Amino acid sequence: MKENRTKRVTFRVTEEEYERLEELAYGSYRLISVYCRDCVFGKKITVIPGIDDAAKQLRRIGNNLNQLTWRVNEGTLTAVNLEETKRELAKIFELLNEKMKGA
Repeated sequence: MKENRTKRVTFRVTEEEYERLEELAYGSYRLISVYCRDCVFGKKITVIPGIDDAAKQLRRIGNNLNQLTWRVNEGTLTAVNLEETKRELAKIFELLNEKMKGA
C-alpha cells in the first residue's frame, strides 16, 4: 500500500543552485521533488541523452489525457478520437528504443 506524503521539507538555494537543480532534475525527466527524493534515498538515476523533446511531448500527452479524463468523468465529453495520440506515442516509443539500444 502506498503511503501519502504528508510531511513537507523546504530549503533555500541560490538562483544558480536552483537552475542547476532544474537541469539535473529535468535532464533525468523528473520533478525536482522526485529527483531530490531519489538522490537522498540512493535510487538509481538514469539519464538518456537526446530525448528531451520526447519527454516534453510525453508530458503534454499526459496532461491532455488527464484533461480528457476529467471531462469524460464530469459528463461534458462522451467520445474521444485518440488516433493522433497513438501515432505520437508510437513515434516516442521508437525513439526511446533507439536511444536505449545506443545507451
